[in-house]
Amino acid sequence: MGTQILPSNAYPLDALRSFLNFAPLTFSNLDWISVQERLEGQCCFVRSEENQIKALISCEPENEQAAWLRIFVSLSDGRHAEYFERLLDRALLELREAGVTALYTLSFKPWHQNLFSSCAFLPFTRITTLILSDLSAESAEPLPGAEIRVMTAEDLPALEEVDHSAFSPAWQLNTRSLEAAFRTCTYNTVALQGGKIVAYQMTAANFYTSHLARLAVHPLAQQQGLGIRLALDTIRETASRGGTEMTVNTQTNNQQSLRLYHRLGFIQQGKLIPVLQKPIRDV
Repeated sequence: MGTQILPSNAYPLDALRSFLNFAPLTFSNLDWISVQERLEGQCCFVRSEENQIKALISCEPENEQAAWLRIFVSLSDGRHAEYFERLLDRALLELREAGVTALYTLSFKPWHQNLFSSCAFLPFTRITTLILSDLSAESAEPLPGAEIRVMTAEDLPALEEVDHSAFSPAWQLNTRSLEAAFRTCTYNTVALQGGKIVAYQMTAANFYTSHLARLAVHPLAQQQGLGIRLALDTIRETASRGGTEMTVNTQTNNQQSLRLYHRLGFIQQGKLIPVLQKPIRDV
């Protein structure tokens, strides 16, 4: 056979795993879903020539409007830009048919930036990492009419409603991603008002460091102190386990989020990560 681009499910999983393990050029986004699950998911395509896999892309949508470039893996034969462009065209066709309006990606290395720029990805925002090295968090008085408790799996449907209300489409998590985050994170809590979940946080622990992976407050419950109380609670929980620092990521144009974390004592750490967007238009 000659050159072809087919959905990943047209290939044996063992062949795809072998290619991923040995292909020298690999791009992967921050993701709660495993690579293997992405291989079996929507909008994952493989380019092959003469029955040899050359490259693979995954651009699975997160919701009806937004998709993220999850994975791009290629042989290092000088043709990775060609492979990427062809695979991206195929993925965009499927995303367009599904009604998705934009594809997003992070850019970690210069070759990523060159690849994405050549395919008309545009600057969208930047991600900053903040760090808190003093975990002696201030005490917070309980909020009248509000309750904070440990999250359960039964809370996940309500979390999705809060998440989609709190974030624009590019930053929303769907049910599957929320479930994966819930399984991965080690300390998850919700805030309730009138018995209804109106905010949540998820924190992942790694030795002496914790990462506040997700903090969302429903717009109708914002400006009431729920976000800072959820953050203070997970800071104290980290300290109680012997943790010495906490990190969090947010967008440089999210002033509300930055004000909250700066108030808690977080400071910027490391380089900013560009976020790029490719609008998906009808042709």
